[in-house]
Amino acid sequence: MYTTKDFGLNSTREAIVERTLIFEQAMANADATGVANCYTVDAEFMAPGQEAVKGRDNIQTAIAGYLSQGFTQYKVTSTTVYGNIDVVGVQTEYTLSQQGGSNLDIGKSIQLWKQENGVWKIFRDCFNSNLPATS
Repeated sequence: MYTTKDFGLNSTREAIVERTLIFEQAMANADATGVANCYTVDAEFMAPGQEAVKGRDNIQTAIAGYLSQGFTQYKVTSTTVYGNIDVVGVQTEYTLSQQGGSNLDIGKSIQLWKQENGVWKIFRDCFNSNLPATS
Protein backbone atom coordinates (compact mmCIF):
# COMPACT_ATOMS: atom_id res chain seq x y z
CA MET A 1 0.00 0.00 0.00
CA TYR A 2 1.26 3.46 -0.87
CA THR A 3 1.70 6.09 1.78
CA THR A 4 1.64 9.85 1.28
CA LYS A 5 5.43 9.82 1.64
CA ASP A 6 5.75 7.22 -1.16
CA PHE A 7 3.22 8.79 -3.51
CA GLY A 8 4.47 10.11 -6.82
CA LEU A 9 2.60 10.72 -10.06
CA ASN A 10 5.25 8.89 -12.12
CA SER A 11 5.03 5.69 -10.09
CA THR A 12 1.25 5.98 -9.97
CA ARG A 13 1.13 6.44 -13.75
CA GLU A 14 3.30 3.33 -14.16
CA ALA A 15 0.95 1.32 -11.91
CA ILE A 16 -2.09 2.54 -13.86
CA VAL A 17 -0.49 1.77 -17.22
CA GLU A 18 0.26 -1.74 -15.91
CA ARG A 19 -3.35 -2.20 -14.75
CA THR A 20 -4.57 -0.87 -18.11
CA LEU A 21 -2.57 -3.61 -19.85
CA ILE A 22 -4.36 -6.15 -17.65
CA PHE A 23 -7.68 -4.57 -18.71
CA GLU A 24 -6.70 -4.72 -22.40
CA GLN A 25 -5.64 -8.38 -22.11
CA ALA A 26 -8.88 -9.30 -20.34
CA MET A 27 -10.81 -7.66 -23.19
CA ALA A 28 -8.75 -9.58 -25.76
CA ASN A 29 -9.54 -12.80 -23.90
CA ALA A 30 -13.27 -11.92 -23.75
CA ASP A 31 -12.93 -12.15 -19.95
CA ALA A 32 -15.67 -9.98 -18.44
CA THR A 33 -14.66 -10.99 -14.91
CA GLY A 34 -11.06 -9.95 -15.55
CA VAL A 35 -12.17 -6.58 -16.91
CA ALA A 36 -14.57 -6.04 -14.00
CA ASN A 37 -11.78 -6.83 -11.53
CA CYS A 38 -10.00 -3.70 -12.81
CA TYR A 39 -12.81 -1.68 -11.19
CA THR A 40 -13.41 -0.96 -7.50
CA VAL A 41 -16.37 -2.64 -5.82
CA ASP A 42 -18.22 0.72 -5.77
CA ALA A 43 -17.21 1.85 -9.29
CA GLU A 44 -19.47 3.50 -11.85
CA PHE A 45 -19.24 2.83 -15.60
CA MET A 46 -20.66 5.71 -17.62
CA ALA A 47 -21.04 4.77 -21.27
CA PRO A 48 -22.61 7.21 -23.74
CA GLY A 49 -26.36 7.05 -24.33
CA GLN A 50 -27.28 5.13 -21.19
CA GLU A 51 -27.58 5.37 -17.41
CA ALA A 52 -24.48 4.82 -15.29
CA VAL A 53 -23.84 1.21 -14.34
CA LYS A 54 -23.06 1.01 -10.61
CA GLY A 55 -21.02 -1.66 -8.86
CA ARG A 56 -18.46 -4.19 -10.05
CA ASP A 57 -21.00 -7.01 -10.55
CA ASN A 58 -23.21 -4.83 -12.77
CA ILE A 59 -20.15 -3.56 -14.65
CA GLN A 60 -19.18 -7.18 -15.32
CA THR A 61 -22.61 -7.74 -16.88
CA ALA A 62 -22.28 -4.59 -19.00
CA ILE A 63 -18.80 -5.61 -20.19
CA ALA A 64 -20.08 -9.09 -21.00
CA GLY A 65 -22.60 -7.38 -23.30
CA TYR A 66 -19.81 -5.60 -25.19
CA LEU A 67 -17.82 -8.81 -25.41
CA SER A 68 -20.82 -10.78 -26.69
CA GLN A 69 -20.98 -8.30 -29.57
CA GLY A 70 -17.36 -9.13 -30.39
CA PHE A 71 -15.79 -5.96 -28.99
CA THR A 72 -12.57 -7.50 -27.72
CA GLN A 73 -9.91 -5.25 -29.21
CA TYR A 74 -9.37 -2.36 -26.78
CA LYS A 75 -6.19 -0.29 -26.73
CA VAL A 76 -5.32 2.83 -24.77
CA THR A 77 -3.21 5.06 -27.00
CA SER A 78 -2.29 7.78 -24.49
CA THR A 79 -2.49 8.29 -20.74
CA THR A 80 -2.22 11.45 -18.64
CA VAL A 81 -2.43 11.25 -14.83
CA TYR A 82 -3.35 14.01 -12.35
CA GLY A 83 -4.03 13.85 -8.64
CA ASN A 84 -2.86 12.77 -5.21
CA ILE A 85 -2.68 9.75 -2.92
CA ASP A 86 -6.48 9.60 -2.44
CA VAL A 87 -7.67 9.69 -6.02
CA VAL A 88 -6.09 10.28 -9.40
CA GLY A 89 -7.69 11.43 -12.60
CA VAL A 90 -6.69 9.68 -15.80
CA GLN A 91 -7.33 11.10 -19.24
CA THR A 92 -7.01 8.58 -22.08
CA GLU A 93 -7.53 8.15 -25.76
CA TYR A 94 -8.62 4.70 -26.90
CA THR A 95 -9.63 2.50 -29.78
CA LEU A 96 -12.26 -0.25 -29.51
CA SER A 97 -13.29 -2.67 -32.21
CA GLN A 98 -14.54 -6.10 -32.99
CA GLN A 99 -12.10 -8.82 -34.04
CA GLY A 100 -10.18 -7.81 -37.16
CA GLY A 101 -10.84 -4.11 -36.61
CA SER A 102 -14.48 -3.95 -37.77
CA ASN A 103 -16.84 -1.42 -36.15
CA LEU A 104 -13.85 0.66 -35.05
CA ASP A 105 -14.49 3.31 -32.43
CA ILE A 106 -11.93 5.96 -31.53
CA GLY A 107 -12.60 8.03 -28.45
CA LYS A 108 -11.51 9.52 -25.19
CA SER A 109 -12.20 8.96 -21.52
CA ILE A 110 -11.84 10.49 -18.12
CA GLN A 111 -11.40 8.06 -15.27
CA LEU A 112 -10.93 8.43 -11.54
CA TRP A 113 -8.74 5.77 -9.94
CA LYS A 114 -8.30 4.96 -6.27
CA GLN A 115 -6.60 2.24 -4.32
CA GLU A 116 -8.52 -0.81 -3.20
CA ASN A 117 -6.52 -3.17 -0.98
CA GLY A 118 -3.31 -1.47 -2.13
CA VAL A 119 -4.04 -1.82 -5.86
CA TRP A 120 -4.98 1.09 -8.15
CA LYS A 121 -8.38 0.42 -9.73
CA ILE A 122 -10.93 2.38 -11.74
CA PHE A 123 -13.46 4.14 -9.50
CA ARG A 124 -15.32 6.20 -12.12
CA ASP A 125 -15.16 5.67 -15.88
CA CYS A 126 -16.77 8.04 -18.38
CA PHE A 127 -16.04 7.82 -22.10
CA ASN A 128 -17.34 8.86 -25.50
CA SER A 129 -16.55 8.45 -29.15
CA ASN A 130 -14.81 10.91 -31.41
CA LEU A 131 -16.94 9.60 -34.30
CA PRO A 132 -20.21 11.29 -35.29
CA ALA A 133 -23.36 9.80 -33.78
CA THR A 134 -25.35 7.54 -36.06
CA SER A 135 -29.11 7.71 -36.15
